[in-house]
Amino acid sequence: MPFCPQCGVDNPDAARYCDQCGAMLVPAPRAATPAAAPSTAPVVSGSVICPQCGTAAIPGEAFCDNCGAPLSAASQPTAPVVPPATPPYSSTTPPQPIYPPPQPVAPPASYQPPVVAQPITPAASYRATLATGRLAVIATGTVLALPAGMQAIIGRGDPVSNYFPDIDLTPHGALDNGVGRRHCRIFIQGGQVMIEDLDSTNGTTVGGQRLTARRPHPLRPGDRVVLGQLELQYSEV
Repeated sequence: MPFCPQCGVDNPDAARYCDQCGAMLVPAPRAATPAAAPSTAPVVSGSVICPQCGTAAIPGEAFCDNCGAPLSAASQPTAPVVPPATPPYSSTTPPQPIYPPPQPVAPPASYQPPVVAQPITPAASYRATLATGRLAVIATGTVLALPAGMQAIIGRGDPVSNYFPDIDLTPHGALDNGVGRRHCRIFIQGGQVMIEDLDSTNGTTVGGQRLTARRPHPLRPGDRVVLGQLELQYSEV
């Protein structure tokens, strides 16, 4: 076993330099052994590599067995350096809250106002004037036009009292058939043509129905109107 000439420490037989101080070893007084060739052993995981000759050394040795170089500077496997995580904000900026992305909002359904049913009046029956109305005398076929106004008094003219209604039935047998001077009136009410008996002595009949005095009754095209006994028929153009 070689002894170190400098510090006197016993070293392994294969060692050429002292593991304690690095001095060249003096071989023990026995047959000399040939110098060890540079190690070509493969490098195993965890071994130390000599920085001078590149020979793999035994783990724990302080000096290379091949060239005596100190192994303190030998390359050691090092763990990869992981850079510190960078904060998402600077030291002077406070962290900002993270909100979820906005979700699409469905547009509100368009408001539809409630539909209020309105009474439907046929255009043909709505009247603002009596100008389109006609009265036909059934016995003679004579057609009498109603005046262009909202009301017409129908009856018999009286020259003595100088009274003449809007529609004078005197030439059509009014006196013989019991038609009064102010027998009835035809007028517009709410766009509808109405007829009303004016307290006549012999009464007014519409469609076979005798009217109550002073109570308006609807008058429609084709209705047969009887004043006393004089028959008329209402129509429109």
